[in-house]
Amino acid sequence: MNQLVKEKLDKLIALFQEVSSEYKWEGSLTNHFTALTYTLNNREFDKEKIKDVRKYINQSTGIFSNYRGTSNIILSALLSSKYESPKQEFDRILDYDKKMRKAGYKNNMYLPIASYALLTSCSGEGLDTRISKALEIYSETKKNHPWLTGGDDYPLSILLANSEDTVKNTIENMDECYKLLNENGFHKSNGLQFLSHILQFRKEENKVTVLRCKEIFDKLKDNNLKVYTGGYAMIGFLSLLGDKGYDAVDQVIEVVSILKSTKKYKWLTKETHLYTASALVSDVFIENIKNQKDLIQTTIGISIETLIAAQTVAIIAAASSTAAMASTSSS
Repeated sequence: MNQLVKEKLDKLIALFQEVSSEYKWEGSLTNHFTALTYTLNNREFDKEKIKDVRKYINQSTGIFSNYRGTSNIILSALLSSKYESPKQEFDRILDYDKKMRKAGYKNNMYLPIASYALLTSCSGEGLDTRISKALEIYSETKKNHPWLTGGDDYPLSILLANSEDTVKNTIENMDECYKLLNENGFHKSNGLQFLSHILQFRKEENKVTVLRCKEIFDKLKDNNLKVYTGGYAMIGFLSLLGDKGYDAVDQVIEVVSILKSTKKYKWLTKETHLYTASALVSDVFIENIKNQKDLIQTTIGISIETLIAAQTVAIIAAASSTAAMASTSSS
C-alpha cells in the first residue's frame, strides 16, 4: 500500500475511534464523516471547537431550520476542520443561503451543503453570477431528468457552475455521459446522474472517460467489490485521476479490505467502505498530481469532502425515511 494512503488510513481509524468515544449517542455515519473530514484536511480533532460551532449554529438559526440536526453535525465538522474562524464562515453561509433562496432555490435539507459548496469555491466577486448559473444547470437537468433531479443535486450544480463551459455544453456533456455509461452497463438511476455530473470536472472525450469508469467498475467487481448505484459517484472520484485512476483502484481495494476487518468500521455499510477508501486514495493522488503540476485537464476546485457531505446527507435522509415508513407500517 502507498505509504501516504496508509498514513491517512491509520489516522482515520484512530480518529473514528476518538470521535465515537466523544459522541457515543450520535450515529456511526455522522461520526465517521467527522473523522473523515478531519483526516482529509490534515487536522487534529478538536472537540471544543466543534462544540462551539454547533452551539453557534443553533443560536443563529430557528428551531425548525435545515441547519439543525444532521446538517449541524456535518457543517460543524466541515467548518471546524477547514477554517480558523468557523463562526465567521458560517455567517457567510447564512448570507449565501438567503441569496440562493431569493434567486429561486427551494429551502430543503440540501441547501446548507450547497451554501457550503459556494463558500469553498466562490469569493464574493461573481457570487450572484455563480448562483444564477448553478440554478440554470439544475433547472435544465431537471427538465431532462425530472424524476431523478432533486435538492440533492444543488451542491453539485454549485460546483459545476465554476466551469468556464456554457450551461448548454455542460448539460449536453452530462447527458452524453449518462447515455454512454448506461450503454456500458451502469443502471439508470440518481447515482448514475451523480456520476455523469462528477465526470464533468475532467475535460476529455466522454468516450474515454466512460471507458475508464467501466474498467474501474469491472476491476472492483473482479475483486468482490460490487458497486451498486449509490456507489457510482466513487468511481467518478477515481476516474477524475485519469490514467492514475487505474493505480488508485488497486489502493482502494486494499483500503476496503482493511476497513472490513477493522473494529467499528466493519459494522458500516459496504457503500461507506467504498466511498471512504475512494476519498482517501483520491485525496492522496490529487495532492501528488498537484505537486507534479500535472493536473492540467482536471478542475482542481472540486471538493471531495463537499461531494461526500452531500452523499452523507442523502444516505441519512434515505435511512430516516425508511425507518419512518417501517414505524408507520408497524403502528
